[in-house]
Amino acid sequence: MTWFRWRRDERATAPLSRAEFDTLPAEERAELHSAARDSRRQFVATLLQVGTTVGVLGGLLLTAQGLAQTAKSIDASREELLIARKGLEVAQKGQVTDRFAKAVEQLGHKSVDVRIGSAYALEGIGRDVPAYQQTTVDIFASYVVGNGRTSTNKQFGQARDVQTVLTILGRVRPVRVKDGWINLSHARLGGATLQDAYLPRNRMFGTVLAEANLIDADLSDSLMPFADLSEAFLTKANLARTNFNLADLSKAHMSDANLTGTTFYVTNLRGADLEGATLKDANFQHADLTGATGLPPTAQLKKIVNWDSHTKWP
Repeated sequence: MTWFRWRRDERATAPLSRAEFDTLPAEERAELHSAARDSRRQFVATLLQVGTTVGVLGGLLLTAQGLAQTAKSIDASREELLIARKGLEVAQKGQVTDRFAKAVEQLGHKSVDVRIGSAYALEGIGRDVPAYQQTTVDIFASYVVGNGRTSTNKQFGQARDVQTVLTILGRVRPVRVKDGWINLSHARLGGATLQDAYLPRNRMFGTVLAEANLIDADLSDSLMPFADLSEAFLTKANLARTNFNLADLSKAHMSDANLTGTTFYVTNLRGADLEGATLKDANFQHADLTGATGLPPTAQLKKIVNWDSHTKWP
């Protein structure tokens, strides 16, 4: 038995000749055949595994090269896109500047229809290009101040171009509302229509708005001393914290208006309609409320508003 194992070990390390193989018992020949077959299979499997590994490594190398090339192409495309974008921005700015200059020029045209068209063009520029918004507002305000008129029995309200500009101003929605962003001081806007207008924190020193339609308008936190709003329609208007010092609001229609914290120092409110108005913390020092209607009893009113010995009650 020991001799047989020695022969197997020897055969395992040294190949047999054909003659030696033929002399072996059938059992050993079958065993050797099986071992050779398993060895070939293992060899083939190893070759396949090596081939697969080489293929994978080659694929990875090609993929890496492709990704590197793609990254270079993307970087180049991004740089080209950046250059193109900068060029487009320059071109767009130039176009906007040209449009803006042309619209401003046409605002002084002799034809009212051309002036109205230029006003809408400026509105579009101010809406689409935030950097131009305040500039267009200032131009509109200057136009209104220079071209508004006092309403009379023969000529009520404003001219079409002025009214158009006022309507545009009333719907501007700035990104951030700042004090005095619209300055209509000393404008003559008698009989103008500014219903639902958005005009908080504006300045209207001495502005004439007699008989103007300001229903549902927002004039909160505005400065309107010396303004003329006699017989103006301010129903449901937001006038909270607005300064009406020395203003004329005689016979003004302010029913359901918000007058919270509003200042009426030395203000003429004779015959004004204040039915349902919110009056908390309103300042009526030196104000004249003679003939005003819609107010609570004076004793109750004194508990709601600020007043002094010079206040004239209804």
